[in-house]
Amino acid sequence: MPVSVRTAALCLVIVSSVACGGSSPAPASAPGAAKPDATAKDGAEKSDGAIRPITQGQLKVAHYATGDGVLGLVLDRSGARPKVRIDGEKEITELTMEEDRHGGERRGWYLKAPDGTNILYLSAHGGLKIFRGRDELHLNSDKAAEALPAATIAGEYKRPKSAYDSEVEALTPLSVMKKNPGAQPEDSGNLAKIADAFAKATPDMLVHVTAFGAKNARWTPASSHIGNAHQGLGGTVVHGPSDDAWDKSKGGIAKFGGTLVPMRSEYNSPNRLHLYGLKGFPAELAAPTPGIIWEVDGGTVVLVTFDGGRYEISIDNGGSKIVEPGAGPSVSWPAPLQHALFDVDNIRALAKGNAVAAQVGKDIEASDDAWFDCMNEQWKKAKQELDKIEASQASANDKWGRLGGARKSAELAAPKTCEPKKKQLDAALTKFIEARNAERLALFEKAKAKFK
Repeated sequence: MPVSVRTAALCLVIVSSVACGGSSPAPASAPGAAKPDATAKDGAEKSDGAIRPITQGQLKVAHYATGDGVLGLVLDRSGARPKVRIDGEKEITELTMEEDRHGGERRGWYLKAPDGTNILYLSAHGGLKIFRGRDELHLNSDKAAEALPAATIAGEYKRPKSAYDSEVEALTPLSVMKKNPGAQPEDSGNLAKIADAFAKATPDMLVHVTAFGAKNARWTPASSHIGNAHQGLGGTVVHGPSDDAWDKSKGGIAKFGGTLVPMRSEYNSPNRLHLYGLKGFPAELAAPTPGIIWEVDGGTVVLVTFDGGRYEISIDNGGSKIVEPGAGPSVSWPAPLQHALFDVDNIRALAKGNAVAAQVGKDIEASDDAWFDCMNEQWKKAKQELDKIEASQASANDKWGRLGGARKSAELAAPKTCEPKKKQLDAALTKFIEARNAERLALFEKAKAKFK
């Protein structure tokens, strides 16, 4: 019976001369059986009589055809780059293999002509197909073939750089982490390390943010990468805009554009305070704010301004510049301290990255926990009241109404009872920000004296 097309797709390599689909070789102990060639010269393949299934991709030189036999070709992958000749055509085209990945996993390879046209696709599992117009046709090897002569259409395909790739390549060498191999991502929030970086910075490292970059800059005062790992801390400060307007004349963190908002108050649920931006915050970073690039992390540029502010700006896929070379004249520099807000996680990140004293982080966490513990205490008291209602002799309907009312009363009263704890955290954050702002202003004056 003839060998089917599917069987041909997984044709068996038989080191003895038995054809695929034919009878099995005789056992090695039987008279006349194929025996391993122990005398084969070095570099030559030795026969051991084993039968091994292979894929289309494991054939280095072979003829392939579509399932209907209408289209065929010879693919030669024995050299430095593959070559292909379609049946009935004279041209021999040199191919470049370009990896196809998805979600970090290799799916296969595109085999491209020198002009970038996709000719073939070799899957990671060994399947082969050809692109013809709008069709993708699967191929199976149907017979052996000889190696192809030199390509008539030769050349390596090189994918042109996108504006995004060009920007990454241009900005990465300017970064502190490239200039100073000892620098770490978390150092971009460490004022002492920033001061040292500015002291060592050369004029070619200076940049100023463009209007496009300023509009897309995100105030992220502490890196989320600590100790060469993503710690889940730091990053953006505010959760979202609150309903209140930003009034800089008010005290506390409100003057820096923030307000503390409790999580939705639900009986017996943990509750934390989150930092929200007041209406008008975050105000855009002003152009042309000067600074240095700390690192280029993927497509994100970490810009550290002369006052030690840390911003993350995504490189634009469309090619719009986010920064331009040089600091520019000092008379054009915007005022320092455009953003100053810190939340608990950012301070915790600085403490974990040794950018501030460990005790500073502990004190802020203690103030944060004070609200958390106060709210839990209110739920404990509410539970005692609920337990009394449950233990009463009232009817089921009466209990249901009284239980619902007691829970609602507790949810409304708990935030008011714990308001002093919110003020405690507000005061702790304000104290931290004001102390840091004083350091940042001193840093700005030094940078101004050096780079103006």
